[in-house]
Amino acid sequence: MNRVLLAMPLLALASACAAPERVSAPAPLPVAPPVRAVAPSPPDGAAAGLAIPARLADGSYATPNRAPSPAAAMWHLRAAFNVAALSCPDDDGAMAYNRMLAAHRRDLAAAHRELAAQHGDRFDSVMTRLYNYFAQPPVMAQFCAAALPLLREATTLPAGEFATFAPRALAAVDRPFTEFYARYDAWRIDLAAWQRGESAVPQLRYDTAVFEAVPTVTGGTQRLAGR
Repeated sequence: MNRVLLAMPLLALASACAAPERVSAPAPLPVAPPVRAVAPSPPDGAAAGLAIPARLADGSYATPNRAPSPAAAMWHLRAAFNVAALSCPDDDGAMAYNRMLAAHRRDLAAAHRELAAQHGDRFDSVMTRLYNYFAQPPVMAQFCAAALPLLREATTLPAGEFATFAPRALAAVDRPFTEFYARYDAWRIDLAAWQRGESAVPQLRYDTAVFEAVPTVTGGTQRLAGR
């Protein structure tokens, strides 16, 4: 009996002195190389090297329709309606355009005489550039959406009111182009950042007001029962 009792402490001591088992550290995981974001694409399917009008100090663009004379507003609007009648998917577009010409032929004839005298031999080339401006493929859908309702409205105007209508309508049909140019400029900025290797991943921002100290709330005291 005594021999068994003495053997038990010796066994415990041998276990305590045994060398600890060595555990090998796991191999480090391979670090994946950073993945570069795909280059941003031009807006509305436009070409990458598109030449657009200069952006002015007030944020507007130097389009052919900026600050037109009364005659230019009427004749430029007529050109816009002509492009819409020929290029926009609307069965009534051509007929509406012909009705507009008949309703406002005097105002349009006067506008044509004034602009032809102003531009001289350059008149045809200036008008060609204007037609090409209104026919830009990246803007065609937005242009048609703006121009066709105005073309129909123009057919209902009484004779002599086209001159008053033209500046507002021309600004409306020109807006899709200036909005496209703004998107194109923004794309060029994003592309330049991508070429420099800068990340375009959105960053999470916090409203710092939530971290401000809460003002002390004062109020009356409440007496507990029994006090």
